[in-house]
Amino acid sequence: MRAFTFEAPATLTDALSLLETHAERAQPIAGGSDLIGLLKEDVVHYERLVSLAGIAALRDCRLNQEGLYLGALVTLAELEHDTRLQGPYRILAEAARGVATPEIRNQGTLGGNLCQRPRCFHYRSALIPCLKKGGAACPAIESPHQHYLAVMGGDGCFCVHASDLAPVLIAMGANVLLEGLSGQRSMLLESFFAGPGQDAQRENVLEPGEVITAVTVPALSEDWRGAFLKARERTAGDFPLVSVAAGFSLVNGVVQQPRVVLGGVAPVPWRSLAAETVLEGQEPSEEVSVRAADAAFSAAQPLAHNDYKVDIGRALVARAIRSVHSV
Repeated sequence: MRAFTFEAPATLTDALSLLETHAERAQPIAGGSDLIGLLKEDVVHYERLVSLAGIAALRDCRLNQEGLYLGALVTLAELEHDTRLQGPYRILAEAARGVATPEIRNQGTLGGNLCQRPRCFHYRSALIPCLKKGGAACPAIESPHQHYLAVMGGDGCFCVHASDLAPVLIAMGANVLLEGLSGQRSMLLESFFAGPGQDAQRENVLEPGEVITAVTVPALSEDWRGAFLKARERTAGDFPLVSVAAGFSLVNGVVQQPRVVLGGVAPVPWRSLAAETVLEGQEPSEEVSVRAADAAFSAAQPLAHNDYKVDIGRALVARAIRSVHSV
């Protein structure tokens, strides 16, 4: 690991000032469960790390009639054990409970989970040039490393986004709050992520000197339910090969406002409008679940060694939809 200067500001303003001053030579750090590994492997390097851990305002968590407010430093363990996350919000606690190991959940934060870098073998090897690290091409196209590569949305770079919380929060209609010295901005969480067609070297729209401060979820109706499922090579600690978050309301037995969001299959959390179109206005049934699952992967273009993810994904989508209407 290369040497760096560690800063521990007490306020968000001080942290943003440091990040603004040192621009791309500085990086915010919260739990560090992803960043430290990248630094050790010399995949990335920064002259200065700016710790957000001492900023109490980023740990706020509240649920009221307006919805759910989650500070960026809320840990995965806190989400897992928060007894307020019941009814329509239970899916978030369930997703947090399945991330990695208890040690990682105690350390890892909501903001870090959303901003994690790709698990792609080629990206994580400092010796292999790739598009995301400024190289000329994506070596994954002909790679036998099959697990953490995309089956859709590749657009030149075939890494996948491995966050478990992102698909769930997008399914819940979440917004993300960003802040830099120049001000604050808010956007739908699904708009926060950036695919390789926008910028192959980035996974989100954070500007230099900007950080996530919070995620908000609008108040969900009591009849809204969601389900999150994922497939892993091993059940303990592994990142998802494929994941799916599905949610909708049932009004007079008919699906309303469905959301189907996939993880582990594209460079960004992948909202399937095709699957949602199949579900909208339908009475839940096995036949509708299967049609929606097929639609979710109708645009898939797997690589030479990862077409198995399409079959797994279809099965998970159908199961998730069945789980929602059986709650």
